[in-house]
Amino acid sequence: MARFQFPADVAVDGAGLLYVADRGNHTIRKVVLSTGAVTTLAGTPGMPGSANGTGNAAQFAYPVGVALDGTGSLYVADTYNHAIRQVVLSTGVVTTFAGTIGVSGSTDGIGVAAKFNKPLGVAFDGVGNLYVTDTENHTIRKIALANAGVTTIAGIVGQGGVKLGPLPGRLGSPIGIAVLPTGEIFVASNSENAILKLH
Repeated sequence: MARFQFPADVAVDGAGLLYVADRGNHTIRKVVLSTGAVTTLAGTPGMPGSANGTGNAAQFAYPVGVALDGTGSLYVADTYNHAIRQVVLSTGVVTTFAGTIGVSGSTDGIGVAAKFNKPLGVAFDGVGNLYVTDTENHTIRKIALANAGVTTIAGIVGQGGVKLGPLPGRLGSPIGIAVLPTGEIFVASNSENAILKLH
């Protein structure tokens, strides 16, 4: 019988596979829905770290959010590494896609030049952009997958609480995020006990 430790998020690929952020084990797991078979796709079980690599040679530190891009990659909010990691599903190869590993901050930029502060949620919009709840910064970040360019689209760094109205507004510890085909973004604001709509 397979076991998980504090699983945090899941993503389904439409072809019968479920991917799980197994937070407490610092791994990404794969579940075959037809059989329930569970394997570890990437990460070193029980060993937090930040190494890029293939399969068990890679490391995460409390991964939480996962999102599929529809073209063979899974993106992971690697929370305690303050980074977004990319996992190639066919090979299990893990690389750091955006964020400076082990360094928190709020800098917009390209790839590893950008900085996050404990990102938790990720969602793909279907047209080449990944949205991230940058929880400790109280912001929503947008990553263009074509060039790993990171920009801040909502919230003010370091300012919690909710302020409605034109963006950037204010967000209180955003956690969950979903993007509709129409482009509207819904965010779970944890500290304010509210669901917010960005448009």
